[in-house]
Amino acid sequence: MKKKIAFLIVGMVLLVTAQAITSSFAEDSKPFVPHVVDASTGNIRVPEGYRLWPTLGTWAHAKKDTTLKTNGVAVHEYHVVYTQPETIAHYQKTGQFPDGAVLVKELLHAKTMAMSTGPVVGHATTTKGWFVLVRDTQGRYKDSGLWGEGWGWSFFSAEDSVHTTSKNFKAECIPCHMPAKPLAPANSVEEDKWIYALGYPVLQKK
Repeated sequence: MKKKIAFLIVGMVLLVTAQAITSSFAEDSKPFVPHVVDASTGNIRVPEGYRLWPTLGTWAHAKKDTTLKTNGVAVHEYHVVYTQPETIAHYQKTGQFPDGAVLVKELLHAKTMAMSTGPVVGHATTTKGWFVLVRDTQGRYKDSGLWGEGWGWSFFSAEDSVHTTSKNFKAECIPCHMPAKPLAPANSVEEDKWIYALGYPVLQKK
């Protein structure tokens, strides 16, 4: 009887182990963000339907314009940032961006005018382009000039959301993200410090 129980326990352990291994292989074989990243080349594209994702936050860029009756100040453009809902949930829980997180920064031209709601009011008009970042915790695409420091980096003009104009992220992207590092939460992992998380209050725990 004892031998039968022992065999039964061993069989159950082997079954659970086999299922775990199979599950692990299945996860590893899943394409990496297939709607954004080309598996063979690592090329990034702007995901369709990103405007249906939650908004992380919006940045307003100002400029001087003495031709307007707005005290010489105008909104130059807006940067609206989107990400998947699961990215927000994961960050709220762990304080980190998960592997496969996609950040889409939509650049929008803006128009400024004086209105009854305020002397300097700006609103978005047309799309100027997109920045797309993809979190990569596995160090994929090491030979690509657009992958490194824990992310995939690409800029797209408004005319083409599939083919990036970026060539080298170290020269074209990193300089703009350097100021984010000292502003990042102290407990952030090094790769997440490239992101201006201070502008995304939705990432904070509820």
